[in-house]
Parts: sequence; C-alpha cells; structure tokens
Amino acid sequence: MYKRLWLIFGPVICAGILVGMLLMLSNPQPTANLIREKETAVSLNRLTFKGNTVKQQALNDPHHRFVPFFGSSEWSRIDSGHPSVLAEAYDRSYRPFLLGQAGATSLIQFYGLQEMQSSLQGRRAVYVISPQWFTKKGTHGDTFQSYFSLAQGLAFLQAQTGTAADRYAAKRFLALAAPTSPLCGWMKQVADGQLLSSTDLAAIDLKLKIVQQEDAFFSQFSQSSTFKHEILPKAKKLPQPFDRKQLTKFVQAEAQRETKGNAFGIKSTFFKQRLKPTYQLFAGRQTHTNYTCSPEYGDFQLVLSQFAATQTNVLFVIPPVNNRWAAYTGLRQRMYQKAVAKIKYQLQSQGFNQIADLSQAGDQPYFMQDTIHLGWCGWLAMDDVVRPFLETPQPAPTYRLQNHFLTSSWRNYVPTGRSIVFK
Repeated sequence: MYKRLWLIFGPVICAGILVGMLLMLSNPQPTANLIREKETAVSLNRLTFKGNTVKQQALNDPHHRFVPFFGSSEWSRIDSGHPSVLAEAYDRSYRPFLLGQAGATSLIQFYGLQEMQSSLQGRRAVYVISPQWFTKKGTHGDTFQSYFSLAQGLAFLQAQTGTAADRYAAKRFLALAAPTSPLCGWMKQVADGQLLSSTDLAAIDLKLKIVQQEDAFFSQFSQSSTFKHEILPKAKKLPQPFDRKQLTKFVQAEAQRETKGNAFGIKSTFFKQRLKPTYQLFAGRQTHTNYTCSPEYGDFQLVLSQFAATQTNVLFVIPPVNNRWAAYTGLRQRMYQKAVAKIKYQLQSQGFNQIADLSQAGDQPYFMQDTIHLGWCGWLAMDDVVRPFLETPQPAPTYRLQNHFLTSSWRNYVPTGRSIVFK
C-alpha cells in the first residue's frame, strides 16, 4: 500500500521540494544592470507592477537614478513627448520608473507602496492623480484583486501600528478583497483596532520571506521590448540638443500627422480601434457624472499617509480631459474643477505643495492623446514642471496629516466652487 501511495504522491512531493529549492536559491537582489533596469522601468507589465524585486533593484541602484512615476494607464500613451522618451533622448539625471496600469487607483497604489518604503525614504516621486478615479463607487473589487499581491498585504501587516490609516486601509481591503484571502483574519484584527501578536507577526514575517523569494525567482523571466522598440527609436529622432521651441515644433508636427480623421483631436489609431465603432453611444452620456463624492478621497489619503511616513517629496500632476470629447459626452467642466479644487485642498492643507495643475488645458491643441490622457504638448507641459522638480534642489517637505480626510464627511463633501470651506 505504501508503494502505491508513493507512486501517486511521490512525484508531487519531489516536484514541490525541487521548486522550493529553486525558490530558496534565487537571489532576491540581483546584480544591477542598467540595460535591464531601463527595460524594466518602462515595461508596464503586470508582473513588474505587482512585484517588488525589479523595482528595488532599479530604485536602489546607487549608480543610476530611477524615480518612481505613479499613475494608471497614461504611461502607455507613448509618443515623442513621453517622459521616458525625453529622459533617454536628453540623458537626464533621472529615468522614470513607470508604475501604472489601467484602473490602478489610489488604494492599489497604496498597497503597492508597502514594499517600497526603503526605496522612497527621503527621496522624490511623481504622482499623476486623475479626477476620473473619483467615481461614486471608487475602486472595483475585481480590479483591486487583479493588482493586489500577497507580499503587499503581508508588508502592510508587518508594519502596522494601529493608526487610523491602518484601520481604514484594512477595512478597505476587507471590502474589496476575495473573502478566501489568507490575510482576512489578520486584516480584521487591524480593522478592529487590535495589534497583532508576536506569534502573528512571526507567521507574517515567514510568509513574506517565502513570497519575496518567489517574486525574486519569477522576476528573472520577465522581459519587455518597450524600451527597445518604442522608447529608444523615438528618443533618437528628437532634435538635439534640447531646445524647448524646437522640441515643441517637432511634437506638434507628429501630433498633426497622427490625429487626422476625427473631430476630437484624438490619435487616429486610438479613434479607429477603440472609439469609431461605438463613439456615438457616448453622446451626452456623462451629463450626470460626478467626481466630487467618492471613496477615492479616503484611499488617496492613505497614499498621502504613506508618503508622509517616508518623507517622500512628491510632485502631483492633475491632468485635464479632452475638452472636445467632454463637450460631446456632456462632462461638466465646472464639476471637474470642483473635484480638482477638492483634491488640491486635501494636498495643500497637509503640506503637499508640489502640484502641477494642468486641469484647465484640455482645450489646447495636441495636449491630449485621446479622451483623458496626456500626449505630445501635454507631456511637454508636464516636463516643464517635472524636470526642475527632479533636477534642482528642493526643500524637505513638512507634512501635517489630518485624519478627517479619512471620514465620510470629507468623502461626501461637495465644494460650492473652487474655494473649499470644510469643517
């Protein structure tokens, strides 16, 4: 009988042992390689976004300065003005490490920050905050689950101290995560304001080490051709040396060629592939859209609390919408500006004063590549702020976190105009 059991389960056990050995032998901190780091920094794949090994490798490289650029789907809109193209073409003192995926809203970014604390301590970052994230229901559970990793949750649990932000983050996890998640028990304790026991923390630490080894192992097989096939060819075509006027002419000419065939100033390929078959269905569809009341405001506060904890000096970029598309869909600019005012108040009242507010530039030619994402001249306007922020000395930030930004009162507060009166 034992022989039969061995024949059934023996191969499975041996395979498990072999995989375990491979994972344990993998190097969690591979040797730095500039070419690989450049490729990883613009890969925009889900493995890189969720994982940590390749991020740490680039962000902690003492010889090359990679700066995290947080956002969502805008980073995949690569044209000649894209931040990664400009950095490569003009050999900037920094290289953007793009951290964004479609639908990667604040709560997703917050949990992604959990494993990055040492890489952010006292450093700088760029964060694109889109008012389109601030919908009535906020982040969808399916989207959150697709981007969340076990390591992120374990790192959060390992560092929690029972603050209001900790409790709020745990409650949001429980609301959006799969009920079968192995973290639910611990998260409920945190949400209830209970500190984890030494036994809990020991188990969390062990699990985290195991999943980090898994990430280190599988990250060795992650490949991307974005740098080689998109960033580098575009960078080589830009006018040299850097001259803002000449660069503007170059990107405007490119934009003019690439936006023919539609009335919205949208990149032709995007319009043909994504909008043309159904765009008529969007006429007047956003008349009642509202970005002023959303759970996203509380989630955004979690991100701010994390940046404050690591004393990260962050430049926040607020993009516009394509004005012609907004007029077609009925999206109200007055409402949009109220949401922008609310976001800026939440930032500035807590000491986050580095803000590039581009929200009123959606009517400028070639500013947007599609309906809601920057492109061409929009990228250059962003670069006008990002470049000096990253290349010149900046005073250390002084943050003053306020827990009322985690409350339902703030989430549901509707500004009467661009000025905020909230008590």
